[in-house]
Amino acid sequence: MIFLLSVLLSASVAAVPPQSGQSTSAPASPDASPQTSQDESPDPSASLPVSLDRIKQSLSRPPAVRLEDNRFVFRVEVIGRKLTIEDILGPDYLKGPMPAVAGGFTHQEFLDLVTPKDVQGYAAFTNGEGLTVAATSFATSFALQALQKAIHKFQDAKQERDREAARKEVQDALAELEKARVKAGLPPK
Repeated sequence: MIFLLSVLLSASVAAVPPQSGQSTSAPASPDASPQTSQDESPDPSASLPVSLDRIKQSLSRPPAVRLEDNRFVFRVEVIGRKLTIEDILGPDYLKGPMPAVAGGFTHQEFLDLVTPKDVQGYAAFTNGEGLTVAATSFATSFALQALQKAIHKFQDAKQERDREAARKEVQDALAELEKARVKAGLPPK
């Protein structure tokens, strides 16, 4: 864009050479009009508010930005103060959209309004009653697990006593058998 503007300006400057005797370095003031005679045409560069010499000098320097691969480069310079959040949202941005006066919904009232009763917490109970139900069900679950462990240990102990009794009975029977063999005069086994 700048390149195109500079090419157009250089083409217009090259097409209209300044006339001798007139300086193009100083801009013409609006109230000073060039004196022209009937056979002399008015100088178009005399009425421009720019210095053509400075433009020519700037165009003769190598460009500050080189465009490669036909990519466009756009640069923007913003002059001003940095905006704060209060400038954007206003001074009362922390108060929220609801007025702090009577008549506005609270969050819980809105949730109660839009949430079906079947999916609200413990639908059949209030929150306090729901907490009581949850605590008693937890306690019942804990007690039930403890009772099941005690029953399992009792069954294990009973099985162990039964095994021990069976072992003792077998050992007593073997001892009786040995006594009977000795009484009968048979050799011990």
